[in-house]
Amino acid sequence: MRKIVVTLATLTLLSGTSAWVTASQDPKVKKEIAEYQDYFKKRFPTVAKDDYSDGVNALPQYAERRANWEMLMEFPPYDADMDKAREMWKKPLKSGKTLGSCLTRPATKYPYYDEQRKEIRTVELDINECLKKHGEEPIKNVKHGKMALLIAAFREQYNGQPWDIDIDTPGAIAAYEAGKKFYWTKRGQLNFSCANCHVHSAGNKLRGDVLSAGIGHTTGFPVYRTKWSLAGKPWGTVHRRYGGCNRQVRAKPFKAQSPEYRALEFYEAAISTGVPLKVPSQRQ
Repeated sequence: MRKIVVTLATLTLLSGTSAWVTASQDPKVKKEIAEYQDYFKKRFPTVAKDDYSDGVNALPQYAERRANWEMLMEFPPYDADMDKAREMWKKPLKSGKTLGSCLTRPATKYPYYDEQRKEIRTVELDINECLKKHGEEPIKNVKHGKMALLIAAFREQYNGQPWDIDIDTPGAIAAYEAGKKFYWTKRGQLNFSCANCHVHSAGNKLRGDVLSAGIGHTTGFPVYRTKWSLAGKPWGTVHRRYGGCNRQVRAKPFKAQSPEYRALEFYEAAISTGVPLKVPSQRQ
């Protein structure tokens, strides 16, 4: 853990406190997030904070492809699916209530640490809890399909609002630390960490693709991904992407909604404090 903290500290490049960090956070956590974000402000000085919601499309190294992406966004491939998603979100449950009656917490506050349950809660967990509470069957596949569409319908209601994760209790701080450890720890036969690709190599090309930046990395999830659409399942939650990343570095993936992936999601949301949500999003 000490090595992780040292690594974070080196990202500051002797910079001051970033104005990007605004959430209710422990002073030490807030300082680390500021240092992380300042690194990207210096690495990509032409990229505005809000633009990181567009993922790799925001980076100057992706400029040659951005025009194609912008044309695609004139008639997004996910429009028809989103019409269905909004209807599913508003559809009354057996009790007569809707999912919105349960999920009253803003999407900008997910995931969050529940002090009573002593665990990180995600949108997926709260949707399934709501379904069960109102006489419906929980959704088994929490990586794509119906679950991804419901989350997209929920989160798009908060588009343009900055992520604002609270990390000011002992449990939340411990959850943040667990996610940080996962993010910076190397794993798999290739011995890669999340940071190897999305911090140190952000903007670099890998097999013809450009690696996205860690800041704002998950603000567009669930996403409609071109690669996934080839197999007929274009939608995916962030935990689906985590599993794919682990397999790419030849590490055994954890199950979706595992404590490990929830901690990672919590940390990634925290380090993107202040970056606005933009759902749905299209990714390669």
